[in-house]
Amino acid sequence: MNIAIFADVHGRILLAFKLVERYQRETGEHIDLIIQCGDMGIYPDVTKLDKATIRHAETDGTELGFHEHFAERNAEAEEVLLKLDCNLVCVRGNHEDHEYLDRLEADSASSIFPVDVYERVYVMQTGRLHEFSLAGDRLRVLGIGRVGPPDGESDARKPKYIQQYESDHVLSCRDSEFDILITHDARRDFIRSGIGMEEISLVLDQHKPAYHFFGHTGEPFQRLVDHNGVTICSKLSDFEWDEVDRGKRLKSGCFGILRWRGADDNQFEVVDAAWLKEYTPHTWRYI
Repeated sequence: MNIAIFADVHGRILLAFKLVERYQRETGEHIDLIIQCGDMGIYPDVTKLDKATIRHAETDGTELGFHEHFAERNAEAEEVLLKLDCNLVCVRGNHEDHEYLDRLEADSASSIFPVDVYERVYVMQTGRLHEFSLAGDRLRVLGIGRVGPPDGESDARKPKYIQQYESDHVLSCRDSEFDILITHDARRDFIRSGIGMEEISLVLDQHKPAYHFFGHTGEPFQRLVDHNGVTICSKLSDFEWDEVDRGKRLKSGCFGILRWRGADDNQFEVVDAAWLKEYTPHTWRYI
């Protein structure tokens, strides 16, 4: 099973699919699944944007990509999706329309539920184990969405923070076994004291999955062994244009491939191909 990994897409969903299709063409390697670590920018209704997304969208229209390409049928998106047979599965970030996602989640009996008009983009319910059986391989994934409230937060019930029912779901899977953990936030105190999510720390310490993929922090790509001494943690770069690069190309470390053949045969690598430099705010639609 070959899995493309992204984090912090912020509306650039169609671009993620385009890069996966380009990767397949360039390498001849089939991608079976796309996993994304939250902040997809799922805003079907642009009147529901949060303040940060409004601010960024004023100078970069790709922030509104879900509304443009996935809320209603769109010829540009359909042309790309027809070339692929893989779906994208993500966890919630803090920059999403949580009211919209809450409604869809409440109507779903599955651990993942579709959120777009094509049923190609799925959100994982926090704390609900999901097993992918693809290409003859089996991969067990646990997702934890949203972020943890920082120390001193007066209202820990805001929609961007992990909700009590989600925390309960995480605690209820203490006896489950899984291979990888997908989250938006980092473990508690990973970046600095007082931020991060306690539930993520608990899962990493108790379960010691093979991999942990996450985003949110704004830091460049990092790969390290978790405090538990077992899990390989990869914090992917935000999937966005590098403002310090003269060509405003994509940030290094924003796209990776996990090759999973089983618990004893797997590898994760960052995609750093020369053709990635072709994609900029001005060119990506035409490649």
